[in-house]
Amino acid sequence: MKLHVLTAAVFTSGLMMLASSTNAAMTTDSHGNVGYDSYDECVSAVKDGSAKFYTPYTYQNPKRQAGEAAVKQMTLAEVMIPQSVVDRHNLPTKDYSAGACDLGVGQSNGRYGVSGALVGKYVPIAADMLVNVYMDKAGNPVRLSMQQCDNHFGDKFPTPIASEAPAPEAQIAVTEARSVEPVVVETTRVIRPAKYSVKEVIIAPDDQVKRVNTTQGTAIAIEDSANRAVIVGAEADTDVLDNTEINQTFPVVRVPDADEIPQITKEVNE
Repeated sequence: MKLHVLTAAVFTSGLMMLASSTNAAMTTDSHGNVGYDSYDECVSAVKDGSAKFYTPYTYQNPKRQAGEAAVKQMTLAEVMIPQSVVDRHNLPTKDYSAGACDLGVGQSNGRYGVSGALVGKYVPIAADMLVNVYMDKAGNPVRLSMQQCDNHFGDKFPTPIASEAPAPEAQIAVTEARSVEPVVVETTRVIRPAKYSVKEVIIAPDDQVKRVNTTQGTAIAIEDSANRAVIVGAEADTDVLDNTEINQTFPVVRVPDADEIPQITKEVNE
């Protein structure tokens, strides 16, 4: 259902944009360039594809002004607007990836702007238009002009069009399984647990291990091959012997099954 609602909303928005650009007051000069009465009308025409981007029709070499140390030719889309300019003019974006809709101006400082018919109109400028980028001594851009004719824009930087933000991807609710196991930050270490004071280790078959309740807790009785029960102390996990490095020497006693050889004792040094 959400997909159908979204599709309908986008389609309706497109119709509104098309209607807006169709009804927009558009002015065309003798060279076929166009301008719109408002910035929003110009932007709508660019976004619905009906706008005709400005095409220069005169030729002038670059001309630096006071404070401009160098000039470089770039496409408009390659230019990043200084943040100070964005903040001062409250621009919708700092790049020209979607082009510009610039207020047409006339002649000044020995250079033209747009034709007289488009002065005061908002003129669509393509993102791939070649421009002159005038820079200060530090290499920062301070002014742009049309590359072919060196014509002025409405200000030192033309007014950009904000590019469409990509639609967010659908979010899927995921139930996350969380683990409370500690994170291992070291893999080599010696463990000497204070919990265990090892005097000897007795390994016996499961059917010969008996648990005995005492006043101090549960103790372990081992039945040897002579069927004698001996209390040997508390039970420890197998991890104590298999995975714990104990820095001492102690006897390891293996109790055989009743039909095996008598009990064997040996010492190991871990």
